[in-house]
Amino acid sequence: MENIPEQFAQLKELLTEYFDSNLDYYKFSAFEKLIRFTVALCLTSLFFLLAMFALLFFGFGTAVWLTDILKSEILGYVATGVLFLILIGLIYLLKSPLIERPLIRLFYKILYGQKQQD
Repeated sequence: MENIPEQFAQLKELLTEYFDSNLDYYKFSAFEKLIRFTVALCLTSLFFLLAMFALLFFGFGTAVWLTDILKSEILGYVATGVLFLILIGLIYLLKSPLIERPLIRLFYKILYGQKQQD
């Protein structure tokens, strides 16, 4: 009977250590996932920014090329605008398989996927 208070004190210490170690683990896990998510978000943003610049220059190139073909600068730029509107419409219609699903898979893999071995 004399050991019961000591056992409760030991149990309290063990439980405190257990919860502290679990808290540290979950803090580290959340930090790691936050960093991986932030890096993926930055890389995705950089990719889309560079893709937008490429589309801008391809648009100007297409407009100049169509200007030579159509013999009218206005028609060249209007035709390029129409091509981009068609492209926007196609992307809007196919946004789920082209944009949403791959991004969801990417971020799911980052947040919940297995760690890759380096």
